[in-house]
Amino acid sequence: MWRRIRPAGAAAEPAAAGKPSRPSLRQLIPPHVLDAVIAVAIAALGLASGFGARAQHEHMPLAALPVLAAMGLVLYPRRRYPAAVVAAVAALVVVLVVMGATLGGSFLAVLCACYSAAVYGSRRLVIVLVTGAVAAFLFIGIPQTLGHGSAVARTVPVPTILAAAGAALFGLLIKSQFSARNSQLSVMAERAEWATEQRAQEARRATLAERLRIARELHDIVAHHVSVIVIQAQGAQRMVDLDPGRSRQAMADVERTARTALEEMRRLLGLLRASDAPSGSDGADGTESAAGDGGDDRQPMEGLADIEVLASRMAATGLPVTMQTTGEPRPVPEDVGLTVYRIAQEALTNVLKHAGPAQAQVSLHYGEQLEITVIDDGRGASAGLPGTGPPGAGRGTTGMRERVAMLGGQFTVGPQPGGGFRVHAAIPGPYLPSDQTAPAAEAAPTTKKDEPA
Repeated sequence: MWRRIRPAGAAAEPAAAGKPSRPSLRQLIPPHVLDAVIAVAIAALGLASGFGARAQHEHMPLAALPVLAAMGLVLYPRRRYPAAVVAAVAALVVVLVVMGATLGGSFLAVLCACYSAAVYGSRRLVIVLVTGAVAAFLFIGIPQTLGHGSAVARTVPVPTILAAAGAALFGLLIKSQFSARNSQLSVMAERAEWATEQRAQEARRATLAERLRIARELHDIVAHHVSVIVIQAQGAQRMVDLDPGRSRQAMADVERTARTALEEMRRLLGLLRASDAPSGSDGADGTESAAGDGGDDRQPMEGLADIEVLASRMAATGLPVTMQTTGEPRPVPEDVGLTVYRIAQEALTNVLKHAGPAQAQVSLHYGEQLEITVIDDGRGASAGLPGTGPPGAGRGTTGMRERVAMLGGQFTVGPQPGGGFRVHAAIPGPYLPSDQTAPAAEAAPTTKKDEPA
């Protein structure tokens, strides 16, 4: 049973995106129509050669003419059954040899069959053809060239065999070229697919990173202010009968804290809208089309200078906070300032929620690294409260660690041996030149972000 062979290079190549593809010969003329035309043409040429041989009084029996026509017609299924076509053509050549007819009319059929066998055939068929070609050249062609083997030359169609061997070798060369081209196209397709997958992964990573950034900001804003509001509201409830004045002051602090939380959330949403706006979206008159709710949405986020204000707000809620600064204060980029501020905010919020009656100290050190340390003398993680986890077991500590890791720094958190809790972060090399301010630094990352990768 013959195996169906797919021709090399038969796979259709996708047209380049946006470029109209020229129709190929395969698209203009279907392969089966082209094969039929070739088979009929070779059959007609074989008949014409036979009649020409008879006109020149060469030995061409009349019965050989249908054989020459059949040699052309059997070429029709040469793509699907190349081995069967080669065998049929070889059998018809043997018939012509037995008849004693000249083989000039069979040359085209032999060449086409051997070429098709090499191009469309299996590896085993190619090996057989190449082996036959080498054997014909060594044992027939060379002796005949040297003047030997005249008896063999009279019985064996040496020129036909050598022509068939040459056609097979030529077909093998064409097949190798097709294979190399297909391999190159396959590699290019794999590279294009890999590049597309890489771009998709980069887009997914960017989306995930943006979601994490938004989640951290919302957590730091909401968790801090809501915690302060809850504690102030609890204090107001306890003092409503004992000291109405302090109760009213606590509720005023609740209102002020809630308004601050709303303002920070509006500012965060304004920055998110600004980051989503395309580059060059400003109008011709200098107004910004993506501003959203107004100019306040574009105010800068908190930084190192706001930590003292944060300490004052925490002191107003009943948590005494002291500030300590060592080293020479220097300007830092906006993202570094925001990270240090959020660490101080989250650490003081945890002290307010979990430490009980305590005092806190915030220390900033300007050295080779910018370091922030928040310690307290409360019960902290060593309290062992039933039903509650230690401070830092939630998302706040995870958010602080992620912020520091994005800046290449180190973050440690845990209870102190003598009681209390300690949060420490060190960020390497964050300083700006002394003549440059933090707002100027925030323009640099924005410009870099808008540049094409």
